[in-house]
Amino acid sequence: MTTEIHDRLDPQTDQELIKIFMDLKTKTCGTENIAKSLNIQNVHEQRDAAECLQKILRHISPQASEVFRGQLMDTTKCSKGHIINEETNPFWTLPLSLKDGCYLNYSVESSFERIFQTTTYTGDNIMYCNDCKQKTEATSRCEMVKAPQILILLLKRFDFDYNTGSHFKSDCCVEVPCELQLKSKTYKLYGMVNHMGSLRGGHYTANVLSEDNTWYECNDDHVSKIKHQLFAEDRTFSSRTVYLLTYRGRTTQIYKGLI
Repeated sequence: MTTEIHDRLDPQTDQELIKIFMDLKTKTCGTENIAKSLNIQNVHEQRDAAECLQKILRHISPQASEVFRGQLMDTTKCSKGHIINEETNPFWTLPLSLKDGCYLNYSVESSFERIFQTTTYTGDNIMYCNDCKQKTEATSRCEMVKAPQILILLLKRFDFDYNTGSHFKSDCCVEVPCELQLKSKTYKLYGMVNHMGSLRGGHYTANVLSEDNTWYECNDDHVSKIKHQLFAEDRTFSSRTVYLLTYRGRTTQIYKGLI
């Protein structure tokens, strides 16, 4: 547990979460009490890791879940700069589509950056502007107006194919960066959740970076040091199983004149 989360946990609301992390420092712990507090009746039922994460964040105290909360603002403007539409939405996780990823060298970093690229609407896609009183060319742009301290990326391995009318799981290989840059904030990867299996069932494991910068694999009740340490030789690594990525943010000083 990072200090950002630990220092915000409420002794009353988050009692079971605090207890399990304290006990894990000295012994192996059961999950009965934390599962009961989250109203999970059947721990053997197949569940989605991203949905479980959302359930936990909704359950814990607001000051603790705030560490994961960010805000995106989508703004659409006409060619004269009038605002056609503007809306701000909070998020706990940012989903990244993997469609067409099997045929490309999929990069998490590039996909993350595409969220903030400007989209232009021309031709048949022009939009109506209330200020101009007519349809006009337009641009839309997404901006992260509030960057979370802990950034969670969801790789959409489970998706829906509208051509076939069916759900599918993507096992495409993705390039995972050890760091992401967002304006003056640098995010360093410190944890990930992997899924092995199919739509009907599978198995989750987790990779976690310790305080001494050593990567460990958590596989049910077995924790072991990863033999070939991630990012030991390169700033990225390839994976066909990674599903959730957690990055820890730190503010970096940017000096004028230095790009």
